Amino acid sequence: MATRWFYKVHEKVVGPLSSDELLRKVRHEEIKPTTQVRKDDSAWFPADQVNGLFETAFKDHPGRQVEKTIETEYHGD
Repeated sequence: MATRWFYKVHEKVVGPLSSDELLRKVRHEEIKPTTQVRKDDSAWFPADQVNGLFETAFKDHPGRQVEKTIETEYHGD
C-alpha cells in the first residue's frame, strides 16, 4: 500500500495525498517547514522533520532549498 500523507491548515486536516502530491504542495508553498504533517496513521510533526522532503521538492531550485532534516524519512511511492 502506498504511503498516504495528511497535513493541517488551521486545524483542518487535508488528505490523503500521495507522495507526489505532497511534493507539489511543498513546491507551491502550501506546505511550509512548520506545517503539521503525518504519514498514514503516525503522530503529527512539522514538515521540516520529514527527512529529504524539502531537499527533494527543491532539488531543481537550489536557492529555495531548506536544510533542516530530522528522524522521519520521506519515501516516494
